[in-house]
Amino acid sequence: MAKRLFILHLGPDPVDVQSMTEALAVGGVRTPAVDADALAHAQVEILRAHRAAGLRRKDVEGSWARVCRRARKTGTDCFVSMPEWFGATPEQAALALDGLADFRVVLVATSGFTDPPRAWLSLVKDERSHVLPARLSDEQLAAQVARIALMEEEARLDRRLAKVSRRRRMLDRRPAA
Repeated sequence: MAKRLFILHLGPDPVDVQSMTEALAVGGVRTPAVDADALAHAQVEILRAHRAAGLRRKDVEGSWARVCRRARKTGTDCFVSMPEWFGATPEQAALALDGLADFRVVLVATSGFTDPPRAWLSLVKDERSHVLPARLSDEQLAAQVARIALMEEEARLDRRLAKVSRRRRMLDRRPAA
């Protein structure tokens, strides 16, 4: 079974994911069924910034794992926006990606003229890293994410077709009994 996509948006500016759901659905992408507090706690957990946020570690522990479980339960490709993770260290990025082992992670960074997040780009394959211009509206970002999801699906189907074609050629070469 093919792994589902987990499209992770990183950017210095937050986006309104709720307003993007209809446009994301065009590309077959959904958002996990978690509330905004769970996403905020997950950001704090991975960045290890619970003290700065006025929270105890106990309050945020397991938040990212909960988001990942909800993403698995959707049964489709998922989109999550974590703007605070733009400046994460490589260790923090690796910790976040560990929870996404069941997914093919696609990184979408809206960095504009600033440097894209190197800590993340080094951990995700180049063909699955996309840097978009900053200051996109939520609708424009959703359209770009849906386009990326459709391109990934097309590439997956092309790989599958090539595999089936190779098998068919091998069968055609075998002598008939």
